[in-house]
Amino acid sequence: MAKTMDGTAFVTADEAAELLGTTAVQVLMLIRQKAVIGSLVEGEWLINADSVRQWLAAPAAKKQLKSCAGSCAGCNCS
Repeated sequence: MAKTMDGTAFVTADEAAELLGTTAVQVLMLIRQKAVIGSLVEGEWLINADSVRQWLAAPAAKKQLKSCAGSCAGCNCS
């Protein structure tokens, strides 16, 4: 369920993951790579819904994700 702040729609990391067919950890990696726009608000990651739609509409060549370099063991993000 999208939340609206200042006229902008946001989805949670879990909701964005569902829309993108991936995990919430991968969504956080997309934020870090500036592929989607997101912010931590009161302990919850909120992702700009338009940026999620734009990422979905982007050509496959622009959707190359970098592998996790954090050696986080078990995050299933690679």
